[in-house]
Amino acid sequence: RGPVTAHAAMSSVLRLLLVACAVACASAFSGMVAPTNAVRVASSTTPSAFTMAHHVNKKATKKHADRRPKKKGLADKNRKPPPYAVNPLAAVADKPDWEIVGKN
Repeated sequence: RGPVTAHAAMSSVLRLLLVACAVACASAFSGMVAPTNAVRVASSTTPSAFTMAHHVNKKATKKHADRRPKKKGLADKNRKPPPYAVNPLAAVADKPDWEIVGKN
């Protein structure tokens, strides 16, 4: 064999790097097996043994209320209600749609 050129050395380094990346990607997907603790707890027959959750999540309405815009500024906090009816259909909703005029 002759002397190793810079191109050949760089090529072998790139091949080695490519193999290392492929092994790392393959090992990332090989660890997708459930942990033994989760399998043991899930296979238990008593419902009280399932203790993986540390707190419950907020459900729909509580989450929406928690994430709504808050009144932080003074203009928001000191705002008076408007002088007009906020719900214009509220006055119409009190009136009946029909009424009995006479009995037959």
